[in-house]
Formats: sequence, structure tokens, C-alpha cells
Amino acid sequence: MTLTIQRKRLLFPLYLSLLLPTQTNSFAGPQQGGRSNPTKDTRRSSGGKSTNTRLYNWVEPGEDSSAFDVDTARKQLESLLGEDKDESNKDFSLPKLLEGSTNDLLSSLPPPPPLSSIERDRRLVEIDLLKHLEEGDEPSSKLWNLWYSERGLTAQKKLKAVDKLMGDPTSWHDCEEKLMELIDEYGIYFVEPVNRLATLYYLQGKFKESYRLCQVILKIKPWHFGALAGIVQVCIGMGDRNAARVWAAKRLPNMASGTSFPPFSQEGPVNPRRTEWVEKMVQSAKELMKDAEKNTKKSLGKPEKYYQKPANSNEVLDNNDDSDAWQ
Repeated sequence: MTLTIQRKRLLFPLYLSLLLPTQTNSFAGPQQGGRSNPTKDTRRSSGGKSTNTRLYNWVEPGEDSSAFDVDTARKQLESLLGEDKDESNKDFSLPKLLEGSTNDLLSSLPPPPPLSSIERDRRLVEIDLLKHLEEGDEPSSKLWNLWYSERGLTAQKKLKAVDKLMGDPTSWHDCEEKLMELIDEYGIYFVEPVNRLATLYYLQGKFKESYRLCQVILKIKPWHFGALAGIVQVCIGMGDRNAARVWAAKRLPNMASGTSFPPFSQEGPVNPRRTEWVEKMVQSAKELMKDAEKNTKKSLGKPEKYYQKPANSNEVLDNNDDSDAWQ
């Protein structure tokens, strides 16, 4: 086993433990056009247990700025790991991805990062919020907040700052550059900068580039209802009505059935397609998390021989030795 793998095995428990905030977890992150409610928000999961749906503390002006920042912790601990970047990561380039053919677009994505404890918890919260979409649209705003805060407070603030440039056409060039920088810094698997860039390209009439980015987002998060709605508009902009109809069928359906009166009413019989969509996307999210767990275990390599319990425990510890064993 190489020195890199050994280093991973020794430091990975530290990596996971330090990524967990010591303070009370909170689900925060400003909503579009405002800050989220700072009060604690919990929901009942399907198993009857209370599930905390707030993962990060949003630091208000004047508050202690030393609050836990997962992005800073991640960078510090990754430097401790000293892990060499994968060759596929070195070769990955967003501009090249946008220029490539449709066939090799998704296959050119770099491998996803390891699944840390805090990322696993975040995904469980995301799955729980997806389940509650069956009850109404309220969880959608919390999902937006979760997606914005996926890389911590620092990345969230940068993204919110770039968002303000979106409404001014004279700032679009600067907006594109900053979004590219965010994607380069935090990786393609932080999908919200990618989603904002897809929106910017749509506003600029760059439908081909916008469509490709929507494909990337939906490869990583098939349940991203923002990208599902956006790709329909992009197809209409390209004049591809058939593709627009195909993607429209995959969007998050309305809560009320189409038989409700008046048309598009939010009250009436529950739309059965809504339930089907939620169940399908929850299953998809669970499967992707399982794949991430398997890939993480694989990346850590097989355990060293000295981690395995010998047939005769006296070979390692004397029976009279009552001291604790460090693991």
C-alpha cells in the first residue's frame, strides 16, 4: 500500500471528526432576496424522529465571525491529507466541457469528492426535504438554502454577492468570470454556481452552453427542480419543441390536480404525479448516496494487516495487560 493511502487511513478519522461543527447544527443560508428565519426548524421524518433541517449558522452582521466554516476546515484538513489530485481532475476544464460533443459531455466529469460525515448528514437532510415536497411547496425554499450553503459560509457569501450582478446586463461579463472562479475553486459538484451560470447564459442567449450546464446539474442532482424548469425554457429558446416537451414531463408537478378549478389553482385534489415524482427522486437521491459511500470506502483502500485482529490476541496484547488499546 502506498504512503498516500496510509496517510489517508490515519488522517481520515480526524478529517471527518473536525468537519463536524461543535456548536448546534443549523439550517441557514439566505433565501433569494433575504435571510432565512434564524429560529430552529425541525421536521418529523417518516420514521417519527425529529430531524434537524438546518446545517449551518448564518452569521448576522455584528455577530462573532469566528463561527464554524466548513469550507475553511475542509481546505485545512485536505492540506493535511496531502493527497495528490487525480489525473482526471487535472484534465478537467469547464470551457472544454462546454465545447465538447454531447456524447462525451457527462462522461468527462471528474470523479466526485469523498463523502465526509457532514456531507452525508447534508444529503440526509436533502432527502428528508425532498420527501416533504409531497406535502407542499414550502420545503423548496429550504432546499434552495441548502444548495447555496453546500460548501460552507464563505462559498455561500461569494455566491450571494455574484447573484447581485445577475440583474445588471452591464455586469454580466464580471458575473461570468466570478461564477467560473467559484466553480474552479469549489468544484463542479457544488452545483449552485453551475446553475447560476446556466441562468446567465440563458439570459445572454447562449442556449447551447446553458443546455449543457443544465445537463451537468441534472446528472449530479436529478431532482434539482430549478434546473428542470430552466432546461425547458432553454429548449424553447433553441426552438426545440420536442425536447422541451420531454423535459417538461420531468419537472416537479403542481400540488393540485389538473382537474382543479379554476385552472392552475393551488387548491383541489392532490396531483398523483406529484407523489410519483417525489418517490422517484427520493429513491434516486438514496441510490446516489450509496454510490458515494461505496466510492469513499474504495478510495481509502484495504485496511493494513496490523488493523486486523490476529487469531491469537496474545500476539498483540498480553492477557495481564489491562491498559486500553488505542485504535
